[in-house]
Order: sequence, then structure tokens, then C-alpha cells
Amino acid sequence: MGENYSNYYGLLFNCPFGSELIECALKKMRQQTAKESINYFEALTFIERNVLIKQHHHCLSVRENKSLFHESQ
Repeated sequence: MGENYSNYYGLLFNCPFGSELIECALKKMRQQTAKESINYFEALTFIERNVLIKQHHHCLSVRENKSLFHESQ
């Protein structure tokens, strides 16, 4: 069964934090046109997509823990 990546297409265009980090794995895709970004993402292998998504999840987790609005602060 194939994986459904439709939840991640928004990441091709914007960072959930409003500004991406310099080392963001999705930065190069965001600098392309929408069509180019989608085509690039869809051409990635299953493993390549999962690597990008894991990098995003890690970044999100780190940045949420540093947020001024985090519950533990």
C-alpha cells in the first residue's frame, strides 16, 4: 500500500513557524515555483520523502520546545 503524503504538501510552500531555518531541508523546494516543488517532491523515492518528513518533525519538535509559548515555560 502506498503512503499518503498529502498532509505534507503545504510544507513545500511555507514553514509552520513562519520563517524557516537556514538549514531547513525544504528550503530549496520553497525557492522553486509551486509546480516545480510539487514535481520534485512527487519524484522523490519513498525513503527520500520519509527522510524529509523526519527532518521536519525533528525541527518542529526542537522549535516547539524553544517557543515562548511552550507549556513547560
